[in-house]
Amino acid sequence: MIQKILNYLIRWVPALFSLIVAFVSLFPASLDRLEEDIALQAKRISELEQAYESESISPVDENSIYDGDLDAVLKSGVKFNEMSFIATHNSYQTTAIDEAKNIYRSLSDLTFGIYKAKKIGFESETLTDQLECGLRSFELDIETFDRDGDVSFTCMHSPYFEMSTSCYDFSLALKEISMWSDNNPDHLPITIIIEPKRVFIPLENMEYFNLEYALALDEVLKEGLGEKLFTPADMLRDYESFGEMRAADDWCKVRDMLGKVVVLLHDCGVTEDYIDIDESVKTQAMFPMLRERDIDRDCTSFIICNNPGKLLEIKGEVIDEKKIMVRTRADEFGKINKKNLEDAFASGANIISTDYPVRTDNKADDYIVDFGNRTTVSK
Repeated sequence: MIQKILNYLIRWVPALFSLIVAFVSLFPASLDRLEEDIALQAKRISELEQAYESESISPVDENSIYDGDLDAVLKSGVKFNEMSFIATHNSYQTTAIDEAKNIYRSLSDLTFGIYKAKKIGFESETLTDQLECGLRSFELDIETFDRDGDVSFTCMHSPYFEMSTSCYDFSLALKEISMWSDNNPDHLPITIIIEPKRVFIPLENMEYFNLEYALALDEVLKEGLGEKLFTPADMLRDYESFGEMRAADDWCKVRDMLGKVVVLLHDCGVTEDYIDIDESVKTQAMFPMLRERDIDRDCTSFIICNNPGKLLEIKGEVIDEKKIMVRTRADEFGKINKKNLEDAFASGANIISTDYPVRTDNKADDYIVDFGNRTTVSK
């Protein structure tokens, strides 16, 4: 018994010391890394701008990312809610700094592996690389900064702890998508899920997302995407509500959405206030993403059901009957679950988020989530 206690202390004390040291050095190291990420984003956008102007980047063949005959399917009049897209989760996140990795390793030691150290190994490629690989759906977490009325938005997972990002400046992220779209004018619709974060300890000038900032975000989207932005009004056309449109089984045809970007506001504390402005949502830029409890509401267009097994159970009512579009998750980094993937595909989910997407640097034996042969879109 004494020996067991000693063995525990031998392992626990160094891990605790390492955890304290990592926490002390985490924030300054995170700020240094953030400065690098900000500079890298600006440099990448400038280089992409020059490359597109010189026409040195070839357009993507959308047929190559579709599981089937895309031209025939588009010609047949397939509707947006009849298609499924592989999506990336935390689509902006880059390699974690060493201090954050040390924290995860120490927490893993202290909890005897309950807290998984490998979770910190998650990273995404740039939005351009993801688009080039056929990904047509992203998730971007945003933080709100308000400097004396000058409101801006940034993309990161959380201040202090996980600040590494390839999309710090949200406006530049929109520019990156817009430039790629200009180079691929007939691309399948891109869906962006915006998730406003509520942090426990905000950075200087960081504010909690509220209705005022949601409306400011609407304007940023309109300015950044221009005519590419496909709004709720564009989807509704002459219908008075999404309930009416869904009852008519009349989601827009995909061929009428080519070259467009659809933005979804992830369910958050501001969602109801955002809807209350105009319950038809015709005057807003974003589609509110709701939950299973909201499937009978007229304002419902998209819902989140991250448990694919649960979604499979309610598929008949939500997807087949009510014609609601759904986002689910096939996995999370460090937890590959083939049953979840099978359920996600069988459920008919329209957006299937994964931390194991097709990448530019995939090796032959890598686990990836696709519809086969690196295709990322299916019907």
